[in-house]
Amino acid sequence: MRRTLGRVAAILGMMAVACGGGATRLLAGDVSLACRAIRASKAKVYGYHPAQLDQGQIDAKSKELDTFWREVQAAGPDGVTCIRGLLAEEKADHLFQFDAAQMLFPADKSPETLKLIRDALAQADFQESDPANYLELSLELSKAGVDVRTLAAKLLLYPSATIHISEHSLDLDSDTAALFLYGSMQPAAASNALSELLDAPQPFVRSAAAHLLAEQLTEESFRALSQWKKMAEVEEEFRRNDIRAVMKYKAPNAEEYAHPRFTREQVLETVAGLPHTRKEFDEVMATRGAAFDQKMRDEKATPQQMSQTVAESLPIYGVAEHTAFISSAVATLRPEDFATIREARRKALYNISDESMAEYLAYTLILIGMLNRLDLYAEYRSH
Repeated sequence: MRRTLGRVAAILGMMAVACGGGATRLLAGDVSLACRAIRASKAKVYGYHPAQLDQGQIDAKSKELDTFWREVQAAGPDGVTCIRGLLAEEKADHLFQFDAAQMLFPADKSPETLKLIRDALAQADFQESDPANYLELSLELSKAGVDVRTLAAKLLLYPSATIHISEHSLDLDSDTAALFLYGSMQPAAASNALSELLDAPQPFVRSAAAHLLAEQLTEESFRALSQWKKMAEVEEEFRRNDIRAVMKYKAPNAEEYAHPRFTREQVLETVAGLPHTRKEFDEVMATRGAAFDQKMRDEKATPQQMSQTVAESLPIYGVAEHTAFISSAVATLRPEDFATIREARRKALYNISDESMAEYLAYTLILIGMLNRLDLYAEYRSH
């Protein structure tokens, strides 16, 4: 039924505009009438299961859903109020919960509504609702400061899932999808949530939790993993290797960091100035990005020369592929800078894309390099 949900999503995207301050509010009596009409329509339209419909019925259902959400849109702010009430009441219709959560997020960012959206989203059935939409909305909630640990943990229960992000032609396994959510949370909160899952009844959840916990790089995560007695149960070699790379000290190559291109001050200033929102990216693209592009055109640089210039220059958009910068960060940063880089890594997960993931991994390389060069958290790591 993803085709249907996609059509509904297009209508939901207009709700923020329709429900803005310019909308005309209805009189009290009309509000009641409008909501009664929406409630009646909802009872007729929802309560279906996509797997039970053939293609003709799916097409018909799409039109019904279009009509329903246009009715909500026409009611303006009072339609939002009505849907919020219906969502608070709903306990069984997971498709309505999912659609209503998507509609409410751009229309009402109050803390109470955001929590209502989070709790409704947690009921999603991935057999009927698109997990890509679930992941994207969950990340938006996390960025808005909502505790999404239940939404992140839900992804770990689907180890064989493939989540397709069509906008970026990206396919994610459940582990990587969960990383976007745990990685976007405050580090201590994410570490504590993952530590609790080390004792989950499902072996695959325990293994995934340990793998994700190792990437948190917090005192809480190091302590929990140093005390965990089920490492031998982790079957996947890539998980074991990643966990060991964090939990076992590796002496750095002194020569590799002997002549950093950039100073500590340059590294910290650059990290502080990198964009993390669409607006910030557009501003950088129109200024520093445009200047860099013009310089490359003036020099008639080949793709190889451009890649070399990026590798050796200060970052404009992000640290990925800036090898000289990454090496300089490891070489010059101090123990008190570790939390700063970890926070920059968290902010780098600004959307569900391979670019965000590349940034996250590049920062992780810096953090692991710092761990070994400065021998941080030595009390928890083997030597």
